Amino acid sequence: MVLAQDVCDAAGGRLLARGAELSDATIAALARRGIEHVMVEAEETLTPELRAAREAEIRARAGHLFRKAGNDPMLLKLRATLLQYRLAGLD
Repeated sequence: MVLAQDVCDAAGGRLLARGAELSDATIAALARRGIEHVMVEAEETLTPELRAAREAEIRARAGHLFRKAGNDPMLLKLRATLLQYRLAGLD
């Protein structure tokens, strides 16, 4: 599980930052500090059809953003890097 929000103690001090992985040991440590609830990110499972649709949306958006890139090697590299980053988020 991954935290969706920072976890703070009663005095407002941050105990864990948003994005931190929650292990059994971390959950136990939070419980010892009196933290009863935290917000976690929802884990979404994509069907193959939904994944293909999202991939098509990402590719279309990148195509639109870089429509004037022509054959500029730097812009083409940036587009490829953007696609790699966005598509990795689907896994």
